[in-house]
Amino acid sequence: MVTMLITGPIFYGVLYGSVYSRGKLIELPIIVVDQDNTAMSAQLVDMLDQPEILHVKEVKGEPVDLNKVFIGEAAYAVVEIPYNFQLKMMRWQYPEIKTHINNANLLASGYVNRNISGVIQTFNAMKTATMGRPSEVLHLNTYRLFNPAGTYFLFAWPSYLFLVLEAVVMVVFALSLASERENGSLWALYEQGKQSVFLLMMGKLIPYLLLSLISMVIYSIYFYVFKQPYPKYILPLLLSNAVFVITCAFIGMIVGILVKEQLKSLQALMILSMPIYISSGFSWPYDQQDGQLAQWFSSLFPYMPSVNALRILLIEEGQLSDILKYLNMQCIQLIVYFFLAYLTIWLVMRRIKSSTVLLSISSSS
Repeated sequence: MVTMLITGPIFYGVLYGSVYSRGKLIELPIIVVDQDNTAMSAQLVDMLDQPEILHVKEVKGEPVDLNKVFIGEAAYAVVEIPYNFQLKMMRWQYPEIKTHINNANLLASGYVNRNISGVIQTFNAMKTATMGRPSEVLHLNTYRLFNPAGTYFLFAWPSYLFLVLEAVVMVVFALSLASERENGSLWALYEQGKQSVFLLMMGKLIPYLLLSLISMVIYSIYFYVFKQPYPKYILPLLLSNAVFVITCAFIGMIVGILVKEQLKSLQALMILSMPIYISSGFSWPYDQQDGQLAQWFSSLFPYMPSVNALRILLIEEGQLSDILKYLNMQCIQLIVYFFLAYLTIWLVMRRIKSSTVLLSISSSS
């Protein structure tokens, strides 16, 4: 408890500061589709790039595939300036500017929408005054993609599901291995498995992995109970979830073996759980974190790639090809934590075996 009271605030303070120290979102990427390519449209593009919040990532001459642009947060908005934009303003024909907002991240989308609307309203007022018009010279229509109603429940739903699942899986495996060490039964299990570390790990993994399937069934029922949409593509979700659960299991094994005691292993995982969520980039955009510490920390744990993959599959209706970046990261983590868990258990078994041999020698002598 003394360790938690001292190291907890230091660890949390440094990590949270690394995430939120900037205090605001800046240079959120947007794409402008300028089909007019005139002086007035160029002026509007320049104005859109002036606010600190916005960054015109690219200017295109033709309409873009919104799903490809938005999935994975390549851009937070697409602004379409129509053909004959300048000519229609001069003729008082009220051209329409369309703004498509990626509403998958409510925090970022709110910032982007307010700033784009503010820029276009300013542009409208400037042209109304210089052209001697009594009213506006253009129309602005805003369309929201992915969670168009702006429902906070749908936005937060994936993150809480995975946060609970991660905590449960890691705690279960940590307590299981720690209890074996406390009771002195770990060596007996090792011998039952013909002194194979791999069989010992699989003997722990498979039963709990089957039990975790029950948790996934319960989660699927929640979607029905709370009237939330199911992911459009189920197989990529099952693949990502399976890798996530197994990786969390290996992390739990490592903690349970190293910490030795059930209470201490639980405390260690409690300290880790909230920082993993904060630094994941799910709510506060990953590229907006001030400094590399939080990004480095979140990349160590399976929560970050898994929850972002889930958002793409669930909210943005993505498919397997859209989450390959995160799935590759998950697979790398799975391999790394498997070998770390294997090595940790192997070293502990060697230590126990050496202690047993020394004890038998001393007893016989």
